[in-house]
Amino acid sequence: MKYVQKNGQHNILYLVIFSIFIGLTFTINSISVSAKESNNDNQAFDFTMSAELPDNQQNKDVTYFDLKVRPGDKQDLKLRVTNTGKKKKKIRVTPTNAKTNQNGNIDYSIPPKSYKQDSSLKNPFTTFVEGGSKIVDVAPGKTEDVVFKMTLPKQPFKGLVLGGFVADLPDDKSNAEDTKGVKIVNKFQVVKAIMLREDDGKVEPELKLNKIKPALVNYHTAVTANIQNIEPVMFGKLKIDAKITKKGSDRVIKSTVAENQEMAPNSNYNFPIMWEDEPLEAGDYTLKMTASTGDKKWPFTKNFNISESDSNKLNKEAVNLNKNQGFSIWGYVLIALVILLVAAGSFIFYKKKMRNKTVQLSKTKKKATGSSKKTVSHTSKTKKSSAGASTGKTKKKKSSDKK
Repeated sequence: MKYVQKNGQHNILYLVIFSIFIGLTFTINSISVSAKESNNDNQAFDFTMSAELPDNQQNKDVTYFDLKVRPGDKQDLKLRVTNTGKKKKKIRVTPTNAKTNQNGNIDYSIPPKSYKQDSSLKNPFTTFVEGGSKIVDVAPGKTEDVVFKMTLPKQPFKGLVLGGFVADLPDDKSNAEDTKGVKIVNKFQVVKAIMLREDDGKVEPELKLNKIKPALVNYHTAVTANIQNIEPVMFGKLKIDAKITKKGSDRVIKSTVAENQEMAPNSNYNFPIMWEDEPLEAGDYTLKMTASTGDKKWPFTKNFNISESDSNKLNKEAVNLNKNQGFSIWGYVLIALVILLVAAGSFIFYKKKMRNKTVQLSKTKKKATGSSKKTVSHTSKTKKSSAGASTGKTKKKKSSDKK
C-alpha cells in the first residue's frame, strides 16, 4: 500500500514537471515565430528563352554564353523567345550587368533606377551592347528571335566581364501585393548569363570592407557591412564570420556566420548582421569580421556609430520589435527553469508537510488509544476493589447476625 502511494506521488510530480516543460515549449515557440510566411503560390512560366551559341563558345556543355573575345570585336548575340501560353504576349529582353545581392548570390535581374554600379567596374557588359531593352510580340506557341549587336572596346581588359539577358512580361501586373500601403509587384523573369574573357590569365579576388551602418532588412533591425570585390573575377564558397561589440569592450553582443556566399566581378553587397528584433541602441560599436575562400583570408576590424536619429527612425519603422532590449530567449528559458524549480520544490515541501502531519496525527491517535486503555484498566480495578469491599462488609454483617 505504501509503494502505491509513493508511486502516485512520483506520477504527480512528473505530471507537474511535464506540464511546465510543455508550457515552456509553447513559450519558446511563440517567441521564435515572428512572422507568417506568405501562402501565395508561384505561377508557372508561360514563356521561355534560349541562347543560340556562336562558334566562339568556350564551354559547349552549358546553355549560357561563355565567349572568348578579342579587343574591338563585333558580334551578334541571338536569343530565341517562345510563347508557351494560349494568348499573345509582349516579351521584353533586357541586357544587364551581374551584381551580388544581399543574400550573397550572383544576381542578373533588372536593377531599380536608383541602383549604382560598383565603383571598381570599368567594363560593364551593358556598355558593349547597342541600345537597351527590346520588346517582341509573340503569338501563342510561336518563337521569335531577338538579336543584340555587341562591340568590344579596343582597349584590352583583364579578367571576366559578367552580365546577362533578362526576359519578362512588361505588362504583367498579376502578382501585385499590397504591403503597408505600398504595392509590390513580383515579376517573373528568365535569365541567360553571358561571360566574356580575352585571355585565360588568372585573377585573384580582393575584398574591401566599406561602410557599416544600421539598417532594416525586410523590416527587421540589423547592421549591414558593405563588402566589395574590387577585381574582375567571380568566386564562391565565401565564408564570413562577423562579431559586433560595444567600442572598447570584448563582450560580443551580436554575431553571425554565413557560408557558401558568392560574389560577381567588381561588385559589392551589404552583408547583414541581424539584431534579433531588438531595438538598435545609439552608441559606438566595433565590427570584427573575417572573410575567407579557399586559401585566401581577409580579417577586418572597424568602428562604427549608430546615431540617436537613426536609432529612433529605424526602431519606429521595424516590425516585431522586442521592446525588452537585451532580453533574449535565454532570459525566458531561465525564468521558465526558475518556475520549474520553485514548483517542484513547493510540491516536495507540500508532500513532506502532509507526510509529517499524517505521522503526527498517527502518534496522537496512539497516545489517545493508550490513555483510553489505562482509564478502562483503572476503572476496572476500582470496580473490583469496590466489589471486594462490598463482599467483605456483607460477610461481616452475616457474621454479626449469627452472633
